[in-house]
Amino acid sequence: MPDLPSNVKLQKWLPQPDLLGHPKIKLFITHGGLLSTLESSYHGVPVIGIPVIGDQKTNMMEVENEGWGRVMLWKNLEENTLRELILDVLNNKKMTEIVKQKSVIMKDRLVPPDEEAAYWVEYVMRHNGAPHIRSPLFMMKWYEVYNIDVWAFIILV
Repeated sequence: MPDLPSNVKLQKWLPQPDLLGHPKIKLFITHGGLLSTLESSYHGVPVIGIPVIGDQKTNMMEVENEGWGRVMLWKNLEENTLRELILDVLNNKKMTEIVKQKSVIMKDRLVPPDEEAAYWVEYVMRHNGAPHIRSPLFMMKWYEVYNIDVWAFIILV
């Protein structure tokens, strides 16, 4: 790209969590996938999401509602509007405060996530599949899960 500032790097792939954890990162432009939004909030970085498919739009609408990011629809993507949105997010101190607080909350854990995951895997193994904590949904018939029996009764009455 011509006239690329010295502080902007274009690469095919970079380790996203490492980048988001760097203290100089002030904004993350993403498609809005769940992992991207979780990593961004964990590291306290506000986002601009440009959703493309699936859950991305829903994820970014939630981020925008929580106040730590903005959504730009692909059909509205233009150089000037993106520039304005970038400047808006970078200059929005409230947005940064919200995501920094979200980061503090996410990091406030009794044990590290990998230890917790190992605990629960071992717990299930110790208790023969742990049927006592399984959802009752697994014991229901498919038509009960989707309330077809209830709707059939209502329609017939």
